[in-house]
Amino acid sequence: MSTPNDPYAPQPDENASGPTDTPPPGAAPQYPAAPQYPSPPPAAPQYDAGATPAYGAAPQYGQQQPQYPAAPQYGQQQYGYAYPKNSLAVWSLVLSLVGFFLCGFFTAIPAIIVGGKAKRAVAAGEANNGGLATAGIVIGWIVTALTVLGLILVVILFASLGSEGFQDMINESYNTTY
Repeated sequence: MSTPNDPYAPQPDENASGPTDTPPPGAAPQYPAAPQYPSPPPAAPQYDAGATPAYGAAPQYGQQQPQYPAAPQYGQQQYGYAYPKNSLAVWSLVLSLVGFFLCGFFTAIPAIIVGGKAKRAVAAGEANNGGLATAGIVIGWIVTALTVLGLILVVILFASLGSEGFQDMINESYNTTY
């Protein structure tokens, strides 16, 4: 609430003839003008199935033909980005899984090598499937470790049997009749 002596309070101007907040009694209410919208676009022409389309005349012999851009040089990419090394990560995963189920480290070690190349391709921006490469590398190392442990267990088994126990095991397998 302001006081009459407040210098910052708005003072009514009695000589101004501007709009007032309240309309005079009995007058119709004043509404703002309606916004102006752009006119709608013209209607599309209707297609007549019987009419033949109007094409331009064929160029005469010897007239200048339109020029097309030259083909890109060998090794340049023409359209967008390509990921040519995505297959490395897929091969890494496949080799590691084959090693897990069938071949041991005969395919797990190549899986680790190819997975490393795939990770370098992802880091260079030449491929986009780093997760597959990581999976191939991890599974390859697991398969390699399991294969080494298996070989150690086989060596321990044969060493614990000794030469006589090993010889007896072979003789029993040959003498067994089914």
